[in-house]
Amino acid sequence: MSDVEQLVRDLAAIAAVEKLLAEAKKSTKAALQEQLQRGTVYAYSGDDELGYASVPKPSQPKPVIEIVDEAEAFAWMVDEFGEGSVETKVQLTEQGRKSLEAYAGAGGVEVPGVQVTVPEPRPATPRFVPAKNVVELVQGMVQRGEFSFASLLEIGERP
Repeated sequence: MSDVEQLVRDLAAIAAVEKLLAEAKKSTKAALQEQLQRGTVYAYSGDDELGYASVPKPSQPKPVIEIVDEAEAFAWMVDEFGEGSVETKVQLTEQGRKSLEAYAGAGGVEVPGVQVTVPEPRPATPRFVPAKNVVELVQGMVQRGEFSFASLLEIGERP
């Protein structure tokens, strides 16, 4: 086998390992999602911090303002905010549009010609932030027999 062929085989093996690691990461994060609804959990090797996983407070969705009938909203704007909020060519001014969106987005008041929808909140997902020296720490764990990459990369059911 030539050097080039060996390099290509090595790249294929690396691609396979990357794929297995991605699958292991995905399933581990899914298991973490089931166990950790909100908060932070640190991982240690002895006294050394490996990193932490956290699930932040979910973000609050913001209303999406869509003016579906500008003419109808225009008449309401003139009544509510006066002539200065609109131009005579039956088009909202930029400030008028912002005022209308702010008023409609405040909730509780239905504005003719304006539709307000609130999107579903995005669920908070776990993230892992490794320690700066995580590679050396994990290598130490492997040397002490505390961790095995082989078990991480096993194909099949994982606990």
